[in-house]
Amino acid sequence: MLVLQKNQNMKKVSLLFFALFISASALFAQSDINEDVIKYQHSPLPEALDWANGQRIIGELVVPLPPPTGQIRPIAEWEPAEGVLIQYPFTTPSTNQNIPLSLVKEMAKDVKVIIIVESTSEQNSALSQLNSNGVNTDNCKFLIAPSNTKWTRDYGPWFMAIDNNEVGMFDFNYNRIKFGHGGSPRTLDNQINTHLTTYLSNDGVKPINRYASSLYLTGGNYMNDGIKQAFSTTLILNENTESQSQLEELFQAYLGIENYHFRPDPIVGIDNIQHIDCWAKLLAPDKILIDSVPPSNTTYYPKFEAAAAYFKLPTTLSSYGTPFQVFRVYAPGAGGASATTPYSNSLILNNKVFVPINSTPTANDNAALQVYKNAMPGYEIIGVPFGYWRNTDALHCRTHEIADRCMLYIKHQPYFADIENTGTLKFNTELYSYCNKTIISDSVLVYLKVNGGNYQAYKMDFSGDNKWEATITDLPDGLVEYYIFAKDESGRRESHPYIARYAPNADPHKFELKGGTPPPPEPLLVLSKKESSVFSDKLTVVEDIITVYNKGNADLTIDISDIKFDKMLTISPQVETIPEGDSLKITFSYNFNNIVKSDLIEYLGSCTLSSNDPKNQEVTISLKAVLDLVGIKDFDHSKIVIYPNPTTGQLTIKNGQLTIKNVEIFDTMGRKQLSIINCPLSIEVDVSHLPTGIYFIKIADNFYKFVKL
Repeated sequence: MLVLQKNQNMKKVSLLFFALFISASALFAQSDINEDVIKYQHSPLPEALDWANGQRIIGELVVPLPPPTGQIRPIAEWEPAEGVLIQYPFTTPSTNQNIPLSLVKEMAKDVKVIIIVESTSEQNSALSQLNSNGVNTDNCKFLIAPSNTKWTRDYGPWFMAIDNNEVGMFDFNYNRIKFGHGGSPRTLDNQINTHLTTYLSNDGVKPINRYASSLYLTGGNYMNDGIKQAFSTTLILNENTESQSQLEELFQAYLGIENYHFRPDPIVGIDNIQHIDCWAKLLAPDKILIDSVPPSNTTYYPKFEAAAAYFKLPTTLSSYGTPFQVFRVYAPGAGGASATTPYSNSLILNNKVFVPINSTPTANDNAALQVYKNAMPGYEIIGVPFGYWRNTDALHCRTHEIADRCMLYIKHQPYFADIENTGTLKFNTELYSYCNKTIISDSVLVYLKVNGGNYQAYKMDFSGDNKWEATITDLPDGLVEYYIFAKDESGRRESHPYIARYAPNADPHKFELKGGTPPPPEPLLVLSKKESSVFSDKLTVVEDIITVYNKGNADLTIDISDIKFDKMLTISPQVETIPEGDSLKITFSYNFNNIVKSDLIEYLGSCTLSSNDPKNQEVTISLKAVLDLVGIKDFDHSKIVIYPNPTTGQLTIKNGQLTIKNVEIFDTMGRKQLSIINCPLSIEVDVSHLPTGIYFIKIADNFYKFVKL
């Protein structure tokens, strides 16, 4: 296990001298390689590795430049991106396909796609192909520069923030400059970042500075958390002559990385590429995805389990100070199986995640997409089918995000775990516009909810030196979820955590408030229903029950008043005290006796139930009573047969040779639920869709009651 801790004492001048010395020494190395052996491929052949062990340099090297001065931090892949870098042609001979045009089309919907082409003629060919495939060419830009390969991830720049007001580019020697391309070193790829610097500095957005080291590196073997940590395989240690401490010094000076993790590569033996993006991917400062292979793969299963276990160690913490959330994706191809499962080789581009899958999606593909959805709620997870992805060469290898030079950056150390509830909680953050745009003060908010309630916005006030704060009082104990939001005059909107800018409820920061003054005991009123409704077809007394529950932790007092109904109604009890956890049945009694009418009678009204529940101090209960004594004198009711009663679904009605024009079914509120016209002598009615309760069948102006179970 190698975890490199930074030594802060090395001077910038000595760094530059050291880098220049290494570069100058390497220039005198001589080539002794059989150019017919080394082929055009992403992974080095064993012959190339054997040759490289005795060589340092072939071709044109990057000229070292001093590291930036000021406060430096690395920029992570998931941070705001203004574009993405790819190489043309999109498709080449079947043995070496680049990327599908469907991917280019999807990326060009939202960001600038910078396409490396050899010439104006090639640019015209690319435009024709893009237009014919419906790509938004307004977002397609061209960098005319010679290149060797499609692997923009590996030779493209790394980005850093300098004093939180500008984005810089970190350049290096592409490690394949010594392995070869078609028998020759990939010197053209090694110069792309120089061309890209010029291109970006003249595109009208904002000039960008390039800082260069003489180290041998590759982007597929690098990921960082956007704060102070980075991860690679031990390939870096083997390809460079610097000691671990010297490498640490260089990475801190150029990128602001304070804790660099070098991990053994679990796929050595299957493939010698040793790129970390072939089996792992940081998804957020505190989330990482690691491949898994079947336990039956006794050679590689322990290696992958050890790779995942490292991120669960108490000593391996995120830059937030929290344990990493480790997500596993089943990728048997990573362990040498025939299935192509390059799922960690994905691209995060703002709110979208592009995941490489097979041209005909498999069960493994679908499962991998679900892992991403679980790990990254709020992101749009897009599977990109293609027949030319490889387990160690897929979508991430062939694309490279370009950091937004005018990003709005929120610097915040989140609360986590248990926090003592002192009655006052302060939220602090720092806001930086990298294009020096004014922060809109009314937009700086912390959104907070407690114990699953609704989010409430609290305004954060400017306190000087890019700092903002909000003090919140009287929060109860329990689970607190929150995120911070801001926007600037450029229209950029940002949040912390990052995904809240797209989906505020998706994945907020969380912590527990504990130990505060407990809230005073309160009753909690819950009613079984808020209406009383009865029906009768004869002169009698009909009762209805409403149950009152006390779900709180104090006695509940109730009082029924303001009764607006005919004197036929009595309610009992009207005043009562219900202990915590107990309940009370209130009887609504409707006396239809001594009422003589020749038609249907309907009584409507209401009453008010008052209580000492602070959230339900008054509840209106609606009242309804329906009486129908009307019938056809010569109608022989004895011949009507209705069964089964009660019923769970089917109801049989036999009309006893009587002529019935229609049958209607009503609920106790008098609402028609079903109607049947011109009934035969016997019918079956499906009432399975009706809710459980009492219903009335109307036949020839007479009502028959049945119960639906």
